[in-house]
Amino acid sequence: MATLAEFRTKYPQYNDMPDVELADSLHQKFYSDIPRPQFFQQLDIVGAQLPGSEKTITLPKAQPSIMDRLGAVLEVPATMATGLVSSAAAVPYGLYKGITSGKMGTPEGVQIGQREAAGFMERNTYQPRTETAQDVLGGMAKALSVLPPTLGASGSALTALAPAAVGQMRTAVAPTVAATQQRMAKVLAPQSTMMGGGAASTDEALLRQQRALSQGIPLTKGQQLQDFAQQQFESDVVKQSPDLAKGLQEFKTQQKKDIQGRFEQLIDQTGVDVDVSNPRKVGAIVDSALVKQFEAKQKLVNDAYQKARDAGETKAVVDTSRLDQWLADNAPEAISVPQINSIKAKLDALKTATNGQVTVDDLENLYKAAGQLGKPGDPSNVFMRQVKSVINDVTEGAGGDLYRAARAERAGLGRQFEDTYRVAKLLGTKGGYADRAVALDDVFSHVVLDGDLDQMRTVTKLLKNGGEDGQRAYAALQGQTIQYLKDQLNRNTSGKLSYDAFAKTLATLDKEGKLDYMFGKKGRETLTELQGTLRDALVEIPGTVNYSNTGNVVVRALDKLASLRIPLAKTVADIAKESELKKKVEQSITYDATKVKK
Repeated sequence: MATLAEFRTKYPQYNDMPDVELADSLHQKFYSDIPRPQFFQQLDIVGAQLPGSEKTITLPKAQPSIMDRLGAVLEVPATMATGLVSSAAAVPYGLYKGITSGKMGTPEGVQIGQREAAGFMERNTYQPRTETAQDVLGGMAKALSVLPPTLGASGSALTALAPAAVGQMRTAVAPTVAATQQRMAKVLAPQSTMMGGGAASTDEALLRQQRALSQGIPLTKGQQLQDFAQQQFESDVVKQSPDLAKGLQEFKTQQKKDIQGRFEQLIDQTGVDVDVSNPRKVGAIVDSALVKQFEAKQKLVNDAYQKARDAGETKAVVDTSRLDQWLADNAPEAISVPQINSIKAKLDALKTATNGQVTVDDLENLYKAAGQLGKPGDPSNVFMRQVKSVINDVTEGAGGDLYRAARAERAGLGRQFEDTYRVAKLLGTKGGYADRAVALDDVFSHVVLDGDLDQMRTVTKLLKNGGEDGQRAYAALQGQTIQYLKDQLNRNTSGKLSYDAFAKTLATLDKEGKLDYMFGKKGRETLTELQGTLRDALVEIPGTVNYSNTGNVVVRALDKLASLRIPLAKTVADIAKESELKKKVEQSITYDATKVKK
């Protein structure tokens, strides 16, 4: 975020508005999500609560003159160089003075050494005279959290980096220098050509690029190498030099399209022939396939019972005392489960109509009624399953071979479609009530996302063995699984692809074994490889992306120094820099680790 002075430089029409008033206007209109004190601090407004501060107007500094610019070009390097050299010599000089003071080993001797070292540094550090050089060095000192610059003895010359400040600057810069040297040494070191545990970073880049190419998704040089500096360049150049980085911007736009296209390819490979972006259509296909299977199985049961009836095997009278006892024992539960009273009323009506001579056929009708009264996911379903179990016990051994064959058919129907919660709930409308237990829009979630692997199997196994319609429905579930992963990737309203949401969903499905079950080992590997490529393309190394619009302070300061040129003088260095940027951008989008010679 720019300071208020920088804002006034860009929009001079606000130069007559006091600092606090202008800042409050900007805060209310554009930055209300940032606490006011924090916003004021970011704008470099201090003392906003002091009396009279509401009238203060901080105007930007006048542009430096040509002589000031030329002087700064010479003075800043001179100050930095002499400061670093004098700071290196000041330590032994201070020690020498402390030892020869006659007070070695005492606190006073230590103070003498420190004082002499500081004086040595101040005397031997060049004092910049131009205001521009003072601003550059002062900004560097402030950003590096060193001591503030101090005025020299004359009151006009600036000690740009005070002795303690120089020491702190060296402390701050040293780790960066060491890290850079280490990285350079690593780059220049001989690269191993062997794969495996000793593979160098180029080998890892090769694997990333090979994986990405197999997915049809291009990677930039920084994404292939996973190199901090290269990724930082690819992030910064788009913001700093959009015209020169146009090719890189187009590359990343196409990369995003290729990522979306890869998901579409995987969806097509499932063989689905319905729009999987419409959950209702997928739900309708699955529902239709299951209902068709259920009705076919129900017809087999009905036909088997009809044969038993035609043969007179369901006319045998049975003892209903066990069912009577169950109804009596569960009478208290009828308060909350009225279906129990419904079964009792039906049984009493049967006994009245037949003078107590209840037949197998009568109990089969009661069995069917219990199945219609139980609602999946409701307590009534539990109690009605118990009623059916008691009826099975009562009729056990009654009738002949045809009746026993019919009972076996019905038992198979129950195991597949009625006794399994996931299936029974999908077939809720078959239970005798109008409202669907699972909306068509929610069928995918009910089958794939909710519940564990075993519960998902109960539905998908039926579809796999359900002929052409079942296979079509299963392919639709596979396709919508890929679509769901794609939706997670695109859940960000900002348009930026959300790798974290995608990875979290994929990991959950994989952990539960659903990826292996739905797509097989090879299909699972394809999806996990896609995840690897998406990670390479979408996850930046921490610190490479400058979200807060702040960068390395030293580099920024030196860039500021380099920009202090004589007007209208576009130098050879300018042209060379543009050429170098174009070259680096071109390398970013054409680099191919699979073609790099080792």
